[in-house]
Amino acid sequence: MNPATLKIEEFLARTIVRLESRLEVLLRKSARYSWLRLAIFIVGTVWVGYFYSRDMGNGVAISTLVFVAVFLAAVKSHNRIIRSIRRHRIAVSIKQTHIARIHRDWESIENRDPAGVGASHPFSRDLDLTGQRSLQHLIDTSFSRGGSDRVREWLLETRPDPQESEQRQKLIGELVPLSSFQDRISLLSAEVSKEGNTRFDGDRLLAWLGTHRIDGRFNLILWLLGTLAVLTPILVGFRVTGFTSTNFWVYSLGTYVVVYFLNFRLYEHLFDEAEHLYSELNLFRPVLKYLERFRFSRGSELESLAAPFKMKGQPPSTYLKQVMWLSMAASAQKNDVARIVLNLLLPWEMYFARKLELYKVRLRDRLPQWLNALHTFEAAGAFATFGYLNPDFTFATLDSSASTSLLESRGLGHPLIEPKERIANDFDIDSLGDLALVTGSNMSGKSTFLRTVGINLVLARVGAPVNATFLKTAPVRLFTCINVSDSVNDGISYFYAEVKRLKNLLDELEKPDEYPLMYLIDEVFRGTNNRERLQGSRSLLRSLCKLEGAGIVSTHDLELTELSDHVSSMSNYHFREHISEGKMVFDYLLRTGPSPTTNALTIMKMEGLIDDEGEASA
Repeated sequence: MNPATLKIEEFLARTIVRLESRLEVLLRKSARYSWLRLAIFIVGTVWVGYFYSRDMGNGVAISTLVFVAVFLAAVKSHNRIIRSIRRHRIAVSIKQTHIARIHRDWESIENRDPAGVGASHPFSRDLDLTGQRSLQHLIDTSFSRGGSDRVREWLLETRPDPQESEQRQKLIGELVPLSSFQDRISLLSAEVSKEGNTRFDGDRLLAWLGTHRIDGRFNLILWLLGTLAVLTPILVGFRVTGFTSTNFWVYSLGTYVVVYFLNFRLYEHLFDEAEHLYSELNLFRPVLKYLERFRFSRGSELESLAAPFKMKGQPPSTYLKQVMWLSMAASAQKNDVARIVLNLLLPWEMYFARKLELYKVRLRDRLPQWLNALHTFEAAGAFATFGYLNPDFTFATLDSSASTSLLESRGLGHPLIEPKERIANDFDIDSLGDLALVTGSNMSGKSTFLRTVGINLVLARVGAPVNATFLKTAPVRLFTCINVSDSVNDGISYFYAEVKRLKNLLDELEKPDEYPLMYLIDEVFRGTNNRERLQGSRSLLRSLCKLEGAGIVSTHDLELTELSDHVSSMSNYHFREHISEGKMVFDYLLRTGPSPTTNALTIMKMEGLIDDEGEASA
């Protein structure tokens, strides 16, 4: 493992030990407070009982007040310790997950977006970008559904945008050293997460904010009730002072009550909706407040991204306080006595139902800006944490100039492979029409190499750190044909599915486009017989070298390597193996030239399937 990675792992391990040590102290304190609360309760009960038995009324009152005050103070202190215990446990979990990400310990990493992408996508399925044990599974630290969607969106983009990639690269680069900032966001979001690990969904909240319950009739009734609420005490005053001898206030109050209850449906939703709004906002309120108060470097991409949280007079905290106040006002519906009294004095529930709708309108206008910035923070933070935990990774050089090679790489490795098992290679593709034909025996690393090139091109386009010591690339589109599968339901054979996939590739290559296409094809035409596969492969390779693209094709057919004698833009590479102590050993190093060895018969002999003469074993 890289020394820098080891250093980070050791730091994380020390941090976990320190946090667990503090946690033990807090747990002991919590246990003592539990006994203290019990002792206060027992002593207080005896004390109050003593004064009560002596018929000392003042003593009972004073002792009760003292007992309640002391007990509440102990409860408050104990609750602080309990909250601190929860924070420490979350912090330990965050650090442990970081270590799991370093070692690609998939079982210890939550997959926040387990759904994969269909086979129609140009490259996602072949490069393991989404789904189980994928790149998104490894890197996604988002706490909201929108954050995960943004990570997924960046990974699955099919067209390069050099300016956008460069901007993201700056943003992610500024976040890489801010690991404590990232962990703080994870901690704050985990503290308020709902039971069952329900994730905050901004789109769902926006859709809810778009629903309306107020119309002209509602406003008319509210105006009428407000008028009656003001008129009733005036009429009571007239009757008390003798200004009038008739109880007009009875008619006013009666009309108020009748109108109020006849329109019950207009405000019965108040408490539930206010609570819903508060609980939804509470899922990301701490993070918004943290982003609102955090001071980013002046002139940085982070400062620009955080601008919606820091607008003068319109920060999230202002709106969130209003929602908290509204939720508290709506809670009067939970107490029948308070509800009756308040609503007899004024149209309490209708007034706050209207306030709720006004808040919904205001939030609907502001929330999209906050959510867009928040989701970008989450996505950039996920890739930044990926870079922090893999310090040997580097940012790619994105070069759009016509003179640049399509791909130059040094120390190129696969980021989903555990560091101690990962093998790095150097590889270049100079210009359009270039085709690298990779040969090699079974299990030698051909498919993994294709995926290595593809996944690093995706990371470069995102603007994220790549698994290389150096990588320079032109903006390219990407298309792969690696993990083709048949479909029983659709009646499609493996070979036909492969043909359709390759036809889609040729169609993409023939389309006029400002960005060239990089293709990665594994074991071309593996679904047919040797003679037809060889003939079809030769034709396909010749066509690929003539079109506006470049790429890599792997094959078992060593006869195809002879094409390089006739096609100048085609180059041969290979992986090899050797037998050591009766075992097949692979070094997974890419070499130039065609493969000098094959291993199919060797594997059959090693497994006892055939004998030394090539005959089937009994």
